[in-house]
Amino acid sequence: MQLQEITRAQEDILKVIWEIGEGAISDVLHQLPEPKPAYTTVATVIKVLERKGYLSHKTFGKTNVYYPVISKKEYSRNVLRATVTGLFNGSVNQLVSHFVKDKDVDLSELEAIKNMLEEEIKNQKK
Repeated sequence: MQLQEITRAQEDILKVIWEIGEGAISDVLHQLPEPKPAYTTVATVIKVLERKGYLSHKTFGKTNVYYPVISKKEYSRNVLRATVTGLFNGSVNQLVSHFVKDKDVDLSELEAIKNMLEEEIKNQKK
């Protein structure tokens, strides 16, 4: 499923909703760091996220309670896929070599990646 791109502010709100599971605008606002945006700003961002298909809501009296429609895992997968396609010509090899050659990955992370890759190679050979 192709997700619409979202802004950093929209992503920040989405992260809060993933963290709390569901909530009213005031619940989201309460979880945001200082300086907190205006209530109306949060409401607008939530409405945009709902229009883009990231959130939905249930109504209780006069209060809307928002919840994620897209999981964090699905969102992460989509963003990473778009990054690999857009910046690395669809090559996971180019993505990995970018981090390794720029020394952005320390030895313990390299070892963990190596072990993960060896395990996946074993699994695919079965």
